[in-house]
Amino acid sequence: MVSIGPELDGTWPLVGRDAQLERAVGALAAGRSRSVFLYGPSGIGKSSIQSAVAERLTDDGWLVLTASGNPALSAVPFATFAPAIARGVANPVLPSASDPLLLFTSTSATIADLAAGRRVLLAVDDLSWADTVSIALIAQLAAAGGLSVIATLPEGQPVPDGILPIAGASDSLRLDIAPLELDEVTELLATVLGAPIAHRDAVGLHRTSHGNPLFLRELVLGAAQSGSLVLADGHWQLTGDPSGTPALRDLIRARLRALGPEERDAVERLALCEPLGVDEFARPGAAEALAELEQRGLILVDESGHGVALTLAHPHYAAAVRESLPRIRAISLLAEQADLVSSLPMTPVDELRVATWRLDAGRPSDPDLLVRSAALAQRAHDHRTAARLVEAAIEAGATDAAAHLLHGELLWSLGRGPEALEALADAESAARGTEHPEALLAVIATKRADIYGGDPLGSERGIRLLDEIGRALPEQLPMLLISKATLVLHLLRAEEALALVDEASAKLGESPVERALVSLARSMPLSQLQRSPEAVAEAEAAVAYASGAGAHIPRRRAQIPYAYALIETDRYTDARTVTIEMLHDAIRNEDELTARHAEFLMGRQFWAAGRLDTAARWFRDTLSGAELRGPASLRGPSLGFLTVIACMQGDLERAREVRARFGPGYDREDTLTALSDAWIARLEGDTDGAAQILLTRVEQVLPRGANNVAASFLHTLARLGSPAHAKDAAERLESLGALTGAPEIGLRAGHARAEASADAVLLREVGAEWERRGALIFAAEAFASAGQAARADGDGRDASADLQRAAALAAACEGARTPLLTFTDGSEPLTPREREIASLAAQGLSSNEIAQRLFLSPRTVNNHLQATYSKLGIRGRHELQL
Repeated sequence: MVSIGPELDGTWPLVGRDAQLERAVGALAAGRSRSVFLYGPSGIGKSSIQSAVAERLTDDGWLVLTASGNPALSAVPFATFAPAIARGVANPVLPSASDPLLLFTSTSATIADLAAGRRVLLAVDDLSWADTVSIALIAQLAAAGGLSVIATLPEGQPVPDGILPIAGASDSLRLDIAPLELDEVTELLATVLGAPIAHRDAVGLHRTSHGNPLFLRELVLGAAQSGSLVLADGHWQLTGDPSGTPALRDLIRARLRALGPEERDAVERLALCEPLGVDEFARPGAAEALAELEQRGLILVDESGHGVALTLAHPHYAAAVRESLPRIRAISLLAEQADLVSSLPMTPVDELRVATWRLDAGRPSDPDLLVRSAALAQRAHDHRTAARLVEAAIEAGATDAAAHLLHGELLWSLGRGPEALEALADAESAARGTEHPEALLAVIATKRADIYGGDPLGSERGIRLLDEIGRALPEQLPMLLISKATLVLHLLRAEEALALVDEASAKLGESPVERALVSLARSMPLSQLQRSPEAVAEAEAAVAYASGAGAHIPRRRAQIPYAYALIETDRYTDARTVTIEMLHDAIRNEDELTARHAEFLMGRQFWAAGRLDTAARWFRDTLSGAELRGPASLRGPSLGFLTVIACMQGDLERAREVRARFGPGYDREDTLTALSDAWIARLEGDTDGAAQILLTRVEQVLPRGANNVAASFLHTLARLGSPAHAKDAAERLESLGALTGAPEIGLRAGHARAEASADAVLLREVGAEWERRGALIFAAEAFASAGQAARADGDGRDASADLQRAAALAAACEGARTPLLTFTDGSEPLTPREREIASLAAQGLSSNEIAQRLFLSPRTVNNHLQATYSKLGIRGRHELQL
């Protein structure tokens, strides 16, 4: 269980509200507005913004008076305003509320006395609940220029009539406070938790909270209290669904308490069964009740699909209502709703809903219906519901192989590998008892092989299994070959993998799904062979099929090889777009396997681009997710990249620490292990030892066809800072480029040749091309070498320009200290804080945004930036973004 510290349980910082805060403060301070009204739902942060505005203006010398509306006191005259002028007065004499003129004059005098010449701001929270006397007085004081007003108004509550002349005036500013965006939620959680939270969980919390800071806070507190929020490898992860705190549920129930019987019945049905159509509410008066609920903002009406679908406005409304319902009442409602829908002509989707409701009521349907419903839920990518349904079907007596196979597939997609293998063993036993089990046994074998391949060093075991099944079931060979190709590719045997796919393709038909499967299977080995245009074309064909209606392959799964192919062509921006879409689709559909691959791919892209801290965050996401949810096969590669990044940032101690965490046996012929060891050797000063590790691995993988790995290792060899090793790398890369014709290898060969010859002109050309492709770290290294070469040639002016450009590019690489970047240009080195601020500025963040993120003042940020510009010899932040 997480220990709840003061940061988590206390007041959370204001994040993502800079624009509203600056507008409000600027308008009031400049006198452009005499009133500011903050609108938004409960918990959205209106009061926090109001308090921040009040604090800023207090610091600027204003007198700030505070008041708050209260529904319990809204009928008491002067109850809202009286505390505002009583605060800070030893023996306050409050004027009578029965004489409006006397009330106005005496209150004006009191405020003037308290202000002592200062400007005055009245901050009123929940203005809609203020009493009418206070409302009238506030309007009079604001109209007379005696004070300015900043007020919050709850969602769905109108501006009080007495304040309308002020709110409707041209000098009134209205600010509608929107929910927090995903990146703002991520930043806020990292701040209060003291460490990053996994992206998938930030997405889930953002979706569940609807970006409402209060709901978000209570969700995180609830997860901490229940023990479902855990720290894994420096990243926070959720191990279950966040349920919120009792305080959050009480808050929601209080809002629902005033509902009438018909409205409450509709809310309860939606909480248990949403979404429902308008005609699926059978009680008299339901239509009027639904209209009232919509008016209050408690339900949402969706007309984007077929018909009208109704849901509760927030997921926590449903949770709070379900928890407060007696079990007998819930069973009655679920059974009644299931009977109502099943009495009408049903679509497959209706069958799924009815089966789920009856299961929730403890009255499961017949096994066949449950299995059909589970398959439908799987096609709709609702894996968790599908798993519940198929488990209920098996418990109710479904013993056929298809049910157990579906169960295994669903468990694997949810990251529950060992349980999936048990389900597949049951499927195999059931299949062997049927008359013609061949096709089923082949499918079961491929699923088992996939799971084996998802574990470290499990590919060979999977290959042996597929070979055994292939000998026993030769007629099932095509699909077995495609599955085997995937496992062979894990071992970097690209030529063999491609041959297996081509053999399978010759045996398969020409249906769209078969051609798409072949395209998917061909793309990855083609990427390893560095036949990049073919790899991209095959992946695009598979994605095009998966994007169509009724496709048998989820689009997100088809996007995995597509993203890999784009990375191999150095198209990092395109790869990122595809991967982000894939990741969020996987998160929505609880597809742990695809989510993990997407997280890993995000790390790969940022690493290649030189955004080292960002890449490390994604690899830590992958690592902690693999350890908690699987697949375990991505644990080792994540540790490998984290080791390399530590080396690239000059942190030998951290690199050794991460390297020591590699699992037993994982370092046997592993590419990331070799790369890690080479970087550690170079950081220890053993350049020749690093080169030997790289060349040994190149000799191992080249005969297998892993040309992309060989090219990457040889390019790394050229970047060790040794002209002799760069020359060796250039010759080898040129030979490999001539063999493959791959322009990506040609660019790396050109870089190596330029490093070996210390040709400043060539290095500038290479640097410009790397920069155009978004590989900022390679660009920075090339310009740094160009500067050194120009200085050696006696061309001081060009040397200075090259080194300044290298420094500006390196500033965006988040602490990169590779051998080629440890140059001396006569300037002072950047401090860690200057480097951090320069990196954020290079990413386009404003000084205010940087200050908010690093808990500094904007003035301090600007001072650090000015020092950075001076050290780098540049004129402003636009040159940091070169």
